[in-house]
Amino acid sequence: MLEDNPDLTDDLKIQMLGLMYVLYEHGIAEVHMGGLLRILGVPDDLSSQWDDRVLCLDENFAKYMSDMQSQQNTGQFLH
Repeated sequence: MLEDNPDLTDDLKIQMLGLMYVLYEHGIAEVHMGGLLRILGVPDDLSSQWDDRVLCLDENFAKYMSDMQSQQNTGQFLH
């Protein structure tokens, strides 16, 4: 979902993934995207476009984040 949206900057995507990972680690498996964007300071007129989306965080999300951290640890750049 994040990769498909050209309106989101790379920095915002990184912030979103970090916050989603914290939520996942604390047992939260469903993330309201509009609310997440508001927490990160995105103006309401933009955040409200995401109010109908909920993202489910599961073991695939945890694996994705683990893979990203492994790449980071080897000195590779994330794209």
